[in-house]
Amino acid sequence: MKHYRKIYWFLITAVFACEALLMTACTKVPQPGSIAPDISYKNRKQYAISGLEQSIGNFQASNSTLPLKFEIVEVRELKGLKTTALTQNIPVVIYKEPIVGNETPAELALKTDTVMTPAVSINQFTGQVEILEGNKIPAGEYHFDVRVSNQSGSKVLTDALVIEFKEFEVKTWSAGMLKQPEIERVGDTPNQIRFVGYLNGKPLAGDKIDFTKNRAAGFKGTFVNDANDGEIW
Repeated sequence: MKHYRKIYWFLITAVFACEALLMTACTKVPQPGSIAPDISYKNRKQYAISGLEQSIGNFQASNSTLPLKFEIVEVRELKGLKTTALTQNIPVVIYKEPIVGNETPAELALKTDTVMTPAVSINQFTGQVEILEGNKIPAGEYHFDVRVSNQSGSKVLTDALVIEFKEFEVKTWSAGMLKQPEIERVGDTPNQIRFVGYLNGKPLAGDKIDFTKNRAAGFKGTFVNDANDGEIW
């Protein structure tokens, strides 16, 4: 009888031990890590040119646990008002198949597609603010609140970046001309502009003018063609 009683209490003890192990196994183990109190962007004030493609922001993670994830919480104008100017979607051409190089225009069209993409977004892995070419962001100062998160939690940085957008300024090297060249936008996607030079008051054809000299002084672009009424870039 005593032998059976010992077996009984042994089984009871074993059951309670198994339950304790199961409860311990189901307990959520806290994730280690932290977000440093001094995280920030290097050079918080930045400048951008409306209409041009740019990547802005050099984030300093300090001793935060990696990887970090970034998202834009809010964008405000200089006066503190919320703005939707930076949330517009613009058409972007993407390639669905590899480009060989000898495609006809019709074949090239079959390999591409146009998708609507936010003009301004943030790279969730690096924290860089990415601005697409062809944006119509008005000149002005914009304040970005950015949420930074990792396995330990998240932190919102108010005014993490302050980006001042300016209108594109074309520098000219024709100070001696009686009439300054005219610049006209001829396409939004992709951005194209026409330079028109004048001689004796009359516009010159594209093959009679050249705006490619000293480009490092301010104008960077891709030549498209010479038209009867100017040079298109």
